[in-house]
Amino acid sequence: MRTITKIIPALVLAGLVVLFSTAAAADEDNRSVEVRTIVAAVDGDSFDDDLEDLRGQLERGFEGYTSFRQINQQSRKLGDESPARFRLPTEDRLELTYHGRAGEFVKLGLSIEDRLSTTLRATPGSTFFQAGLRHEEGILILAITVR
Repeated sequence: MRTITKIIPALVLAGLVVLFSTAAAADEDNRSVEVRTIVAAVDGDSFDDDLEDLRGQLERGFEGYTSFRQINQQSRKLGDESPARFRLPTEDRLELTYHGRAGEFVKLGLSIEDRLSTTLRATPGSTFFQAGLRHEEGILILAITVR
């Protein structure tokens, strides 16, 4: 009986180690970002059907704009060492770099050529916006979703 009482906690501990290491490996394999490139303009009154899931956020966050059109959608995996790179329609390069986790948040480095360089935290599944580059008849909005 004593042997069983010693073996059971050891098995439980071994199971937890396997569970957490499997979850960590799955987290590494599933880290990705999706970047949707949107042009917002003050002329016109249209809303791209591809952006319907972001309608409320776009209309609240960019009140002065009346037209939203998605021009690109790209996804990349986030590696530990190298940044995920995206070419923007302005010919600038967007780089997103994985900097680990902080509790429930994913830490990301975000840079656009020599215009912007910052670090932020996002919850997996959330979408945040980076905007301001002039493009065509309005501005470029990057809707970045962390997976």
